[in-house]
Amino acid sequence: MELRQIHYFMAVATHQNFSRAAEQVHVSQPSLSIQIGGLERELGTRLFDRLGRKVVLTQAGELFRVHAERALRELDQAAQVVHELLGAKRGRLVVGTLSTVNSYLIAPLVSRFKQRFPEIHLQVHAQPSSDIVNGLLANRLDIGICLLPLTHPHMTTVPLFQERLALIAPTSMSIGKSRARMQDLARLPLVLMPVDYCLRKMVEAECAKAGVHPQVVLEMSSPEGILQAVAEGTGATILPELYVRSRLPAARLQVIDLYDPTPSHTVGLAYLTKRYRGLAAEEFATLCQSTMQDLQATVAPPRTITPAKRASGRKAALRSPRSVRNATLASVTGTTLKVRQRVG
Repeated sequence: MELRQIHYFMAVATHQNFSRAAEQVHVSQPSLSIQIGGLERELGTRLFDRLGRKVVLTQAGELFRVHAERALRELDQAAQVVHELLGAKRGRLVVGTLSTVNSYLIAPLVSRFKQRFPEIHLQVHAQPSSDIVNGLLANRLDIGICLLPLTHPHMTTVPLFQERLALIAPTSMSIGKSRARMQDLARLPLVLMPVDYCLRKMVEAECAKAGVHPQVVLEMSSPEGILQAVAEGTGATILPELYVRSRLPAARLQVIDLYDPTPSHTVGLAYLTKRYRGLAAEEFATLCQSTMQDLQATVAPPRTITPAKRASGRKAALRSPRSVRNATLASVTGTTLKVRQRVG
């Protein structure tokens, strides 16, 4: 069995297409097919089922892929250890991060990292927290920036910061104050992430503490899509405050503090306990902490941005405008609209 055969196998498994896999590994399609055929003969079984132009892994192929990924990652780490021993700062670092954190932390973090390690090939994938954990366990990721607590016998975690959530509403929605109780959410149409997302579970847990059953009118897996829907007047949402402020002032939104209770969650680093972490990975983790501290020290915006106009003579109250209420009634009709767009 040759190393190039394993690389070819992984390319076909990833693209599920021989033509695209051949382009990735820079060989002709016939040559790629010959190498895959040789690998299958050596193993004594088919690794792929050919379904026209598409190919899918057989059960044996699925098993082989798990070990092939692990073997390639081990070889990458071996090369990294040798490079560090020789004083070279080369290699690859693959990081999984929450899509919200990606918007405000990764840009300055990567800038600092590349100044110190210009020869390191850095890959950053924005993913849901559950996918980050799965990527770490499958050795596809070196480091994860995900939600904590994370209890797993093979994982080590390091808390980074508390990410506070805020109520985000369109400027057309008259909130009437810069702070709102969690109980006030009962009156608002909400745009939230799907129920299987960690952020959605946390929001519902905080609502339950306040005795609130959220009125969800739209589910979307893309934070950017949620903000756009809110700006268009579909409803309000609950998202990390730092993420939203990184998108302002372009968006027509207002940011309202939530309290009683104040919803927040811990964001931290995660990695496999027994997995070798090279100099680049160690430095990336250190830079995560220092960069986040600098961001928190410099970001001190006003509590509300682009506040909604208040009608003179009216008592401030937590309510949505008639247009939003009508749109909500028209969109709900006994069910919740679900839009799934996987991030990363």
